[in-house]
Amino acid sequence: MKNYHLFAAVALIAMAGCSQNEITDVSPDANPVVGFDIYTGGQTKGLITNTDGNGVTATGIQTTGFGILAYYTGQTAWGADGSFTPNFMWNQEVGYSGGWTYTPVKYWPNTTGDKVSFFAYAPYSSSQVGGSETFGIKLPANTAMTKPTIEFKLNDAAKDMVDLVAGFQKDQEKRTATVGFDLKHLLSRVEFKAKLDASIDSKTHVFITNMRILGKDANGDGANQAAANGASKFYEKATYDWSADTWETPTSKQALYLITGVLNTKAASGVGGYNATSVEVTSTEEAAPTKLFKNDEYLFLIPPANETGISSANDVRVQVDYDIVTVDDQVAGGNTLSSTMATVSLNNGTLQKGKAYEYILTIGLTKVEVTADVTEWETPDKVTIPSVDAAANTEAINTAIGELNTIKHDNINCNYFVVNIADTYSIGSLELSGATVGNFVSGDKIELNFKSSSTTGSVTAPGGWSATSALVGSVGKVILTKD
Repeated sequence: MKNYHLFAAVALIAMAGCSQNEITDVSPDANPVVGFDIYTGGQTKGLITNTDGNGVTATGIQTTGFGILAYYTGQTAWGADGSFTPNFMWNQEVGYSGGWTYTPVKYWPNTTGDKVSFFAYAPYSSSQVGGSETFGIKLPANTAMTKPTIEFKLNDAAKDMVDLVAGFQKDQEKRTATVGFDLKHLLSRVEFKAKLDASIDSKTHVFITNMRILGKDANGDGANQAAANGASKFYEKATYDWSADTWETPTSKQALYLITGVLNTKAASGVGGYNATSVEVTSTEEAAPTKLFKNDEYLFLIPPANETGISSANDVRVQVDYDIVTVDDQVAGGNTLSSTMATVSLNNGTLQKGKAYEYILTIGLTKVEVTADVTEWETPDKVTIPSVDAAANTEAINTAIGELNTIKHDNINCNYFVVNIADTYSIGSLELSGATVGNFVSGDKIELNFKSSSTTGSVTAPGGWSATSALVGSVGKVILTKD
């Protein structure tokens, strides 16, 4: 399937027509049909791209077309309860061939004061068969007396996600002027990039090998093993209320969601025999980080809340796998390799409906941070999700928590932090009461991410903090929570 992105902050679809007769009594010469047109304000604002590797193939919504639901309500104004059926148009496809056309053509009601309410969406969903709706877009049945909605489900493959847009105009009456739709982005657009925190030796290289969004359940195996996130608000489907412009009745995804398919990976070469399929991170510049996604590839996610986005550290969590490789001809294999899995939480206030986000991973030999910008669709913003590395001993872990405390001071909106312990850790008790934590606030969490098979008999949290149970075998994580 091709993945269509509508890079349109605002697209205007215009409908016009006039009639001197009733709908059932039309004189073709005297009664122009209801027509459609699109005004984008600029060629790029309506750009649709094809991300199957062939690049940009068309402009505007001309590739997929758009769909219309239209309700003829006579003299009655539109009601919020949606007590009408789409009796004027139901999933009417409007396509482009030198101009916008559709069939069968429709005419304005002739009676003064008669009203038609129009609801438009794109990309057009040609199939409405249960379970196989095109682009995951499902509309109410043509006999349904209910408010117009879009039941939307994320595609199982990240490369096939779509940029869903919609708009409406209620209680339109016979006119010669156009009826304009302001099509708005309904999802949150996400892209990840990465940079190094400082220049590194020419023999050392950093590669990102995999990324995934955590579902509610612990699942996956091997490289794709993911911990549970029971409070996840990573939604795989939800219902959009057209006239209220809100998402309702969301369902969280149970399984992890791989986003490897949109990563711009290739087999590494010339790195002492290291050849993993990965993206090498080479930039140290905040203004020009390494692009992780393929050109014109993005994630389009259902927002956790319509206007406020994320409100908790557990709403949307992402795991990132990366390798630090040092070329060394003196060791077997030609290199030394350190593999790490970092778990980060996307920040409060991000993933709002209709906004674009550019998350930037900052990776170093001792720490990982994430920044992301949040702005309007065309210019992504930045957010910070800090992570640091630590040796497998109590002193190093306490020091790492102190580093996160400093980061918290400079990034007050951060609420989830990670310490990645480099080696297997086995000790009777983990004493953290001496860690510096003065900048954290209630609800902040620190994840201690241990290697598998690490064990400890007990964990003593800093004062005013609580800790999950001690490590046992392959559990791998301890969560510290500020009371």
